[in-house]
Amino acid sequence: MKLLTPGPVQLPRKVIEAIATQPMFHRSDEFKEVLRNVLEKLRKIYNATPIVAPGTGTFAVDMAVYNFIDPGDKVVALVHGEFGYRMALSAESRGAKVYKLETKILPPSLDAVEDLVKRIGDVKAIIAVHNETSLGVTNRYIDKLQRIAENVGAILIIDSVSALPAEPIKYKVDVIATATHKAFMAPPGGAIIYVNGVPRAKAPVPPSMDLEKFLEKLDKLDPPYTPPINVIYGLNVSLDIILNIGVEAYHELHRERAELLYTTIKLEPVPKDEYKSYTVTTFYTNKANMIIKTLRRQGYIVAGGMGEMKDKVIRIGVMGDVNLEDLKKVAEVVNSFVD
Repeated sequence: MKLLTPGPVQLPRKVIEAIATQPMFHRSDEFKEVLRNVLEKLRKIYNATPIVAPGTGTFAVDMAVYNFIDPGDKVVALVHGEFGYRMALSAESRGAKVYKLETKILPPSLDAVEDLVKRIGDVKAIIAVHNETSLGVTNRYIDKLQRIAENVGAILIIDSVSALPAEPIKYKVDVIATATHKAFMAPPGGAIIYVNGVPRAKAPVPPSMDLEKFLEKLDKLDPPYTPPINVIYGLNVSLDIILNIGVEAYHELHRERAELLYTTIKLEPVPKDEYKSYTVTTFYTNKANMIIKTLRRQGYIVAGGMGEMKDKVIRIGVMGDVNLEDLKKVAEVVNSFVD
């Protein structure tokens, strides 16, 4: 079976070999050397301070929210899919006063964001999803959202769980939450946070997600708690693969894979051209379950829809150890269901 899902992804053989080993003691010099290598490589992916905590992409988002937002803070949340809704829910659980800017499928316009921020006043944070995994929709205006946030003294928190590093970020963003098990091509279990600056929250944070504790010990390569050791082994190898390809070339590789599906599959893509995801392609169909079952028999695992899109779309991931021949076979099977 080969995974063509939104995550976890099909792992390269070298990554599997790296994780299939006895964990080192995380206070040992040997592990510190591995962690040092991983942090250096993560900085080459995006130029900010990275930490790797045990957890999922959702945990990374929660960690970002709880460390930069206080109860009572005014927060503008861009919501146009399931993961935007979850991000808003995270801020609400923190006790923030969340103003949801909700749209269907495509992200809210920049004008709408700016207008809402000005009307509310004293906004402390804007939160948004870089790549809405439930829809295969990418927001490529993150840099402009950062400017809107800066203009009012707010911070920007981005969920880039299914985007970075296949959809690179070239500009300063205050806080980015991502994870190991999608475009980073490592196993699930590593929550990655990139920060520009220090945590702003004054209210207590649960110990497991206390970013200050991670940052305090970063220079000493001494995680405050047991890290996801074998996940970090795998990430160390997958980052080598990505950096050997090159960040820009890695983006182009995913664009090529996604465009093959967009141009070959005879179903309507969910997003419009400029919003098409290059990591998770999504197509409308009323035969989602039949297509998914047939592809499974052919050796490929793809995903159905989420929330309102359940049973209405198929989602085909192009991250991980997949090739164009795999995608051509998948497209052929999908097209056999097109009337």
